[in-house]
Amino acid sequence: MTAARANARWSVFALVSGLLFVPVSASSHTLSEVVRAALAEDPAAKAASEIVRAAAFDLLSLEREFLPRLDLTVDGEAQSYSDDITVSASEARSYGTTARVELAARYVFFDGYQRANRVYRGAARLDGSLFRLLDASETLTLSVVQAYVDVARHQQLLSASDANVARHEEIKGQVDELVDGGRLPASASFEVEQRLLAARLARLEVRRALSDANARFEIITGIEAHGGFRAPDASGLPGSQARARQLAVENSFRLRSAETDIRAQEYQLAETLGARLPTISASAGARREWDDFELDGDRGSGFVGVTMTWELFAGGRKAQGAAEQARVREAMARRQLAQREVEEFAALAWNGRENALAQLVLLDVQRNAARRIVTQYTDEFRTGNRNLIDLLDAERSLFNVEFEVISARAALTFSGYRLLAASSRLAAQFGVSPSDIALDPAFEARARSRGPAAIFRTEIKALE
Repeated sequence: MTAARANARWSVFALVSGLLFVPVSASSHTLSEVVRAALAEDPAAKAASEIVRAAAFDLLSLEREFLPRLDLTVDGEAQSYSDDITVSASEARSYGTTARVELAARYVFFDGYQRANRVYRGAARLDGSLFRLLDASETLTLSVVQAYVDVARHQQLLSASDANVARHEEIKGQVDELVDGGRLPASASFEVEQRLLAARLARLEVRRALSDANARFEIITGIEAHGGFRAPDASGLPGSQARARQLAVENSFRLRSAETDIRAQEYQLAETLGARLPTISASAGARREWDDFELDGDRGSGFVGVTMTWELFAGGRKAQGAAEQARVREAMARRQLAQREVEEFAALAWNGRENALAQLVLLDVQRNAARRIVTQYTDEFRTGNRNLIDLLDAERSLFNVEFEVISARAALTFSGYRLLAASSRLAAQFGVSPSDIALDPAFEARARSRGPAAIFRTEIKALE
């Protein structure tokens, strides 16, 4: 880094420090507190969390397919009949009952890995839902940060407007004295009065904008805006656009969700192909039968057996497989599209921050020049070497550049958080981990590393 570049960055640091260390009241909200509260209380986030929890329970319900099945069957009938051929009339019976009780267990040993792939597919889809929920939390966090920074900006703009009105009131007092002393014409009082009214109107507009910013903040966060707001600068930012894009690709929750969609479709294809393999199961049980029409009508028996079912031919298999393969390719294409969009977002965020940084450096130079002009014009006005219009124009120019500096500071602060959001690291900046927002998105990894049955031991706690 060159000396000029270092000096420029140090100058910006000094400027931003003025934003960071604005005195705040004891009742004001810190940005971290606001973010954590908004994520915890957002109704949309709560609804999305419950949807994900329901999907998790649906996945855990697949455990039934890996356990033996035990069925109890009970049936009975009352019958009447007439048999005039095989028995005599005195031996004939016109009614009777039959009953059967059977307890049978069945266990599937092999099914072409359909059950395993069904679990893997469900786990991948659940992970994808969790990543989408986490991505939504990043979006919500960025909205909260934007609303907070906007309130902080308008509070500083209002302070600048108050100072501008006070400055014009001071000038008006000086002009009135000079007019009363005959050193300035009466028109000078009219001119400064017009500028003072303009300054007050500008302050009214800023107050209205601050009220709007407070309203947006309260709607987005569910928190009433009060006290002074300060927006600290983001930390852990990448040092180059290339690094920003790399971090976005490595960490983006959106990309990770797209990757789980690919694997889910691959598991669906494997499950479809597995249906063409045989299914082997074992069964065992006992039954008891009662029959009034048989001489030995009470019978008990037990059974043990092995069954193999194999669908040797079925129409449409080729088309079915081709459809599943097309869905895999579609998921891959969507992942490529998501990567391009994520990289673009990171690049634009980086460019925006660099532009805000350069703009703030130039505005600082311009503000210093405007301050020197105002100081010089004020001295010259007092000695009669500078007219009132020049002084008032200089004050207006200084006020305008002060406005621009405040807005540029806010833009620089927000662009840093936007850069973190591009790589899904924004919520973590405020101490919010993925486990605070949703379940751990690692169901697929556990199922693959420890076997499908491993995820069935997952405990899903109720939301507080």
